[in-house]
Amino acid sequence: MENFIGKDGFIWWVGVVEQRSDPLGLGRCKVRIFGWHTDNTSHLATEDLPWAQPMHPINNSKSFSSPKIGDWIVGFFMDGMSGQAPIMMGVLPGLQK
Repeated sequence: MENFIGKDGFIWWVGVVEQRSDPLGLGRCKVRIFGWHTDNTSHLATEDLPWAQPMHPINNSKSFSSPKIGDWIVGFFMDGMSGQAPIMMGVLPGLQK
């Protein structure tokens, strides 16, 4: 098995939330990741971005809120350089693109 966390390195990222209406109600967001996804939305539309899964604290996994549109997010890829399984770890408050 290739491209799993812990084997092929730990790929950090920072991005901006573009969509937060998760049809599954899990708190996922569409995040445009700086340096990974193009800024040109005609080349990569928001709806084509992968869903970024939120990471919740282990002592409060049932209560959460999604980041807001325009929030900057810090995260990592669970699938390494494949970059299709983003995990959101936290919000950088006050930063705007």
